[in-house]
Amino acid sequence: MNIGIVGLGFVGLTLGIALAKGKAKVYGVEINEKIKECLAKNKAHFFEPGLDDLIKSHNNKDFFAVDKFPADIKFDAFIITVGTPLKKDSSEPNFDYIKQALKTISEVYDNSAVVILRSTVSVGTSRNTVIPLLKELTDSKNDVFVAMCPERTVEGKAIEELVELPQIISGNNALAIEKAKAVFSHVAKRIIVANSLEEAELAKLYCNTYRDIVFSIGSAFSMAAQNFGVDGVSVINIANDGYKRANIAAPGFVAGPCLEKDAYLLTNNMENSVYRDFLLEGRVINDALENSVVTWVQMNAGDNKNITISGMAFKGYPETSDLRGSSSVRIAQKLKSLGFKLYLHDFVASINEMDELNLGKGFSDLDMAISADTSVLLILNNHPKYEELDIKEDIKEDIKIFDAWSAVKKLRGKKDVYTFGNIFMEER
Repeated sequence: MNIGIVGLGFVGLTLGIALAKGKAKVYGVEINEKIKECLAKNKAHFFEPGLDDLIKSHNNKDFFAVDKFPADIKFDAFIITVGTPLKKDSSEPNFDYIKQALKTISEVYDNSAVVILRSTVSVGTSRNTVIPLLKELTDSKNDVFVAMCPERTVEGKAIEELVELPQIISGNNALAIEKAKAVFSHVAKRIIVANSLEEAELAKLYCNTYRDIVFSIGSAFSMAAQNFGVDGVSVINIANDGYKRANIAAPGFVAGPCLEKDAYLLTNNMENSVYRDFLLEGRVINDALENSVVTWVQMNAGDNKNITISGMAFKGYPETSDLRGSSSVRIAQKLKSLGFKLYLHDFVASINEMDELNLGKGFSDLDMAISADTSVLLILNNHPKYEELDIKEDIKEDIKIFDAWSAVKKLRGKKDVYTFGNIFMEER
């Protein structure tokens, strides 16, 4: 099959390489110069285990990064993988990238190819936005073939999960479904056919909103415990221990480019109701954690405005360099606006990536990031390398430490280290 992909970000690049590995011929259109420069060196522009080796094996053989789709190739499918961000200062989805992607396709589209929407979108987007616009751009009087096939991989395990996870597909007619099946048979062990485009859209939004709500419960419980002078992490561990009907999540950030917005996409077309309020409540609680950390810093930094933040990627495990949607980045932005001077560290994100945030000086070595004038150390993700660090041995005694995930093994349970279990506990 000849498959065209619009957008070689995290979703598009991993899927494109997986399809090439599965014996399809893939052409990926990308306008971002940094991404193209990395691919020219057989590298991804982000960290994903095993991906660089696969790029090296398939680049310019059965996977091609191009400025536009070749006009002399008959394409069987086009896949849109561009993001659907929220509009600035709004919870409304912005479809500009999808609309531009459809324009890119229209230059070589001949009505026979299936157009697959891989982007996460609000319910009704495939039917009410993509299909009409595709017909308009191609001046089509005939049926078009549109499929919604949501992406559900986790960063750090994308190549593995593209094969192992069931692929949900849907279509606006029977032939669109068959064409989408043919595409994903190149990578997936199992395919699930949804009953409608809307059902496929909802399935992805349900997965992420469910996780958003489940994680928020642990954070709400942890904060509630502190009202009674009880460590929130400790009581959650006790409640879960040996009790099969409890699996309460540890308190912590719920962020990244998907989880931060998908509850808003889910509720975008819903009428105001108790159900809509419930679906958004997890996002409200998870967003509030960031402000809790900022408040804690203000309470503990004193007159010293020098702060070290370690763990800038939105998560540490599975490890990623992705700074998009990161709670660490948003906390840094708020602290900088309050006049704090920041030293930034991450085990995977590069110094250049951190410096480009324009929030503070980036470091690849944590010891160097903890300067002599640091008053507060924030450890904000759960990278495995924190496990064996002995931070207390290497820094001055009066530095206040907040370890969001209790990630540093040698700090766990120490009275002078703060976590989300005791961040505002009065009796310490």
